[in-house]
Amino acid sequence: MRWLRRLTQPIFHCYFWLTSRRRPQWLRFDFYWTLALFPFHWLAAKWQQQRMRDLLLGIPGLAGIIAVPVFLGTAQLQERSLSAAYYKEGELALSREDYPRAQLLLNRVLKRNDAEVSDAQYAMAVLLEEIGQKDRAAELFGLLAPDTEIGNRAAHRRMSVLLSEALTENSTPQDIQRLYWHLTASADEISPRMSMAWGRYSLAIQDFNKAKRFFEAAVSEFPELWQTLGALEIAQGNNSAAITYFERSSDYLSSELRDAPKNDRIRVDYATVLLKLGRLEKARIVLEQGKLTNPDGPWLFLLASLAVNYHDLMAKEGKPISELLGYIDRALTYDPNHGGALNRLMGYAEATTNGNVELHTILARVIAEAEQPALAHLAMGNLCWLEDHRDQALFHFERALELRSDMSPLLNNMAYLIATDEKKRDLERALALVNTALADRPDDARFLDTRGTIHYLGEDWKSALTDLERAVPGVRDKKAIHRKLATIYDKLGMQAIADEHRKLAE
Repeated sequence: MRWLRRLTQPIFHCYFWLTSRRRPQWLRFDFYWTLALFPFHWLAAKWQQQRMRDLLLGIPGLAGIIAVPVFLGTAQLQERSLSAAYYKEGELALSREDYPRAQLLLNRVLKRNDAEVSDAQYAMAVLLEEIGQKDRAAELFGLLAPDTEIGNRAAHRRMSVLLSEALTENSTPQDIQRLYWHLTASADEISPRMSMAWGRYSLAIQDFNKAKRFFEAAVSEFPELWQTLGALEIAQGNNSAAITYFERSSDYLSSELRDAPKNDRIRVDYATVLLKLGRLEKARIVLEQGKLTNPDGPWLFLLASLAVNYHDLMAKEGKPISELLGYIDRALTYDPNHGGALNRLMGYAEATTNGNVELHTILARVIAEAEQPALAHLAMGNLCWLEDHRDQALFHFERALELRSDMSPLLNNMAYLIATDEKKRDLERALALVNTALADRPDDARFLDTRGTIHYLGEDWKSALTDLERAVPGVRDKKAIHRKLATIYDKLGMQAIADEHRKLAE
């Protein structure tokens, strides 16, 4: 038992020490009770004092005044954080072309109408443009980037790009000035896309040196500009520099065409560059391939232009007229309306040699050799008409028509070209040509339209009226004929019918 006594002895000593009167005050219960009651005793003692009572009563209000702004600020911060999260997710969805999700998230930001709203409006405008709602996108861009004050910089950049792409030869000074405003408001001349927009503006104001500088800054990201740079160098007479640029454009377009062989725009650009480099046969192959892959493309006109280029090149080398007429024939076979080919054909009747004796001999030889007799007869007819040998001219026109069944559209096209050329207008010759065509096809609406137009230009109102009214049902562009008929009925004093034609023209 001794060992048990030794083990429990410290416990008993501790108990007696805690229960003895000598224990410290902080170990006594009444100490803590007094401490707990102290605030209430203090408040009871101080409550009798007016100032202290007012101070104590004002503490809850003061706490409320402090708490409300803190609470509102915290809530607003949370809202902004949520808007920023929505906007970030919306931008990510837009970059991934997940347009429905992007539209949902951006609409949430717009409804909150907080600090992110401007950026969200811009992103929404981009989204609308991507999904084909161009009008709504343009309206939103216009609100973000007004024409009178600085707005959203990104929207100004977007407007600059859109306006620069819309520039044409018919753009008004106001259009160009509007583009300049958005370019300056965007505060960006460095990024490649904006450099391209600045370059287009510089072209519009004919500052070619600045245009070159901007395009050179953008060409690394937009290699299609190599072709534009080449054209600029040609315009300034720098042919060697132009060839360098066209070579680079050719390499780029060749690579693009391999990746997208059915892209007509790339094929046309590539053929155009090859033409400028003088690689005519390669250009012909590229265009013929395009005609096979897409028969409805613009290949016939381009192939006709290529044949005209061959004609001009061979003419510089002094090739005989029979060979040159062969190229004109090829061009008109591709496209009977090709203005360049028709002008060159008529050019054979407008030589400046005295009496055109040499040209007569050359054309007579071509007719005799029968290599291109139909075109030679047509050229000879024009020549005889200019020399006032009308009977001989009509003979050659009719002979050309007899030799080739497809000659009547060519006669009609030449007639229209001669009649509408303000500098070299010859209504009598044009009338002789189209009458020859109508003798072969008396009811062809296109030919009647041409003859009606010739009478219209000659102010023979009744003859024009007869032909044009017969032509209306069979032509595609009825608006042009209705405009002419409105004028004719005005001249004939029949205002009511003129007004009806004017309505149809509109």
